[in-house]
Amino acid sequence: MIGRLFALIRKEALAIKNDKKSLFVVIVPPLIQVLMFSFAATLEVKHIDLAIFDQDGTHTSQELIQAFKGSPYVQTLLRVHHQDEISELINTQKVLAVLVIPSGFGKELLSAKANVQLLLDGRRSNTAQITEGYLSSIVQTFFLSKQPTSSAVSIQTRFFFNPNLSNFWWIVPNLFGTITMVVAMLLTALSIARERELGTFDQILVSPLRPFEILIGKLVPALLISITESLLILLAALYLFGVPLMGSLTILYTGVIVFLFSISGIGLFISAISNTQQQAILGSFVFLLPSILLSGFATPVENMPSWLQPLTALTPLKYYLVLIKGVFLKDISWAIAWSQIVPMFCLGVIAMSIAMIFFHRRSR
Repeated sequence: MIGRLFALIRKEALAIKNDKKSLFVVIVPPLIQVLMFSFAATLEVKHIDLAIFDQDGTHTSQELIQAFKGSPYVQTLLRVHHQDEISELINTQKVLAVLVIPSGFGKELLSAKANVQLLLDGRRSNTAQITEGYLSSIVQTFFLSKQPTSSAVSIQTRFFFNPNLSNFWWIVPNLFGTITMVVAMLLTALSIARERELGTFDQILVSPLRPFEILIGKLVPALLISITESLLILLAALYLFGVPLMGSLTILYTGVIVFLFSISGIGLFISAISNTQQQAILGSFVFLLPSILLSGFATPVENMPSWLQPLTALTPLKYYLVLIKGVFLKDISWAIAWSQIVPMFCLGVIAMSIAMIFFHRRSR
């Protein structure tokens, strides 16, 4: 029995060794992912974009501003000169937080009754909470340096778009993107590979259909199923988890269709270069895992190293998450929506073009 078992083990090892594509997929990408994930999957908040609205204009308020400038956590510090600028900066995600120093701050500090207001972007609830802790600590340290015997400083905190920091308001829109991505990716990645594995691929090639028409035929059913899946998730988000839908359904589903088109293009490319369904599944997860981490799903893109951030522009999920959270929580306009939809569409066109090239070569 041991001899037969050893022979089977040897046969399986040789099969894996001879399958060069699968061997490459199970060895090289994990090593790359370990390096990438170590930098991308971090819960630290090191690069805070902060704006300060100084209504006091005294030497004391300038000292507080200098305390923020010297902090290793603050990446950029913008000065706000009018109340209306605050909403614009947070709406467009140019800053994560705004510190408001009220008039009379310097005098109130002398009487140990000083107060400041901290406004944060609640769409990134976890990051906003960590940022609140960092910035509050800086304010408290500054106050104690001026009034070491008192702790009467008041920090009034307000979170835009998610005032109660509900976890559902943050995680459900993110899942709205990632789950539909997984469905669309697997459906398209398995489509052509399944035909090859079952031996029906040659029958399709001898049909009157051109390669482009075959790809469209594989694309449309996957799109329809994924859109239906997204509708079910949307209903669960609204009626089960109570996530508000502040924006337009038209904008939302324009983004959904374009996003699924781009993901399906990548899935068809993976399927075009795969000989078996196993290779297609492995190829899909090689793309899915980095895509989720680099999209800002769990940790902000701004916290990633500068050399890694340009890679995030290559994943459609990054733009999609910005779009759907904007539609769900803040009623974004078409102008803002197009800034996210156009890059997704371009990535989809590129992916479909590459899939067409490889499909055409493999079908000869």
